Amino acid sequence: MKKILLLPVLLSALAACNNNTTTSGSDSSVPHTPSATRTAPVLTGTYQGTLPCADCPGMDYQISLFDDHTFSELVAYQGRGQSIASVETGTWKQTSDSTVVIQKKTDSSSFLSAEGKLLLLDTKGKRIEGVLASNYILKPVEGGDRRQLLAEKSKVGIRFTANGNEPGWTLDLDKQKLRFRNMNGDSLQVSLPPAQPNTDTLKVYTAPGITVSIRNTMCADDMSGLMKPNTVQVQVKDKTYQGCGEYIK
Repeated sequence: MKKILLLPVLLSALAACNNNTTTSGSDSSVPHTPSATRTAPVLTGTYQGTLPCADCPGMDYQISLFDDHTFSELVAYQGRGQSIASVETGTWKQTSDSTVVIQKKTDSSSFLSAEGKLLLLDTKGKRIEGVLASNYILKPVEGGDRRQLLAEKSKVGIRFTANGNEPGWTLDLDKQKLRFRNMNGDSLQVSLPPAQPNTDTLKVYTAPGITVSIRNTMCADDMSGLMKPNTVQVQVKDKTYQGCGEYIK
């Protein structure tokens, strides 16, 4: 009789244990997000870093992936060719939720988006492993999408633009005028003189009250870190301004 009475109690205990059992490898305290609602990585943006270089200390590299599937790539080799910067544009395509391939004139490169960064993949599209893996990580930087600003400047004939900080200043060159302005309210507009010297790597414009030197070397904004292909120095009377610039195509 005692065995009969114990049977319902044992079944109730087993049922309670079954209700509290969790699937192997899961935690009932952690909510599970259905795969259909998981947010895909954001692939667009500007990323930069210093990549390994076979015959130089490093390669300064910046890639901007735009939402219209175009890109802008800036490359400058440290300690080689006076760190002359080159810019290439093209298109990119998404090959998976987190992988993109940029199409260039002579070759292509693939990247993996992970934790808000871009990882340069090897020639077979695989992650680079080992002690050098961290050297292929590109970190995000703000201000890389300047398409609208450059389009507005191009529309009014500006073919080169530059800016700097502390104090903030801007410089615009069109075919006829040179315009300089700083955040203190000082401004100067003069006719654009012929560049002397005028080479592929250095152009110097000298006019009354101002001298502008434009070098074709990589320049990083000292506040945002954004890289541009030209280093600019502006001498206005007894003041010298340093900054970065780019030609508008």
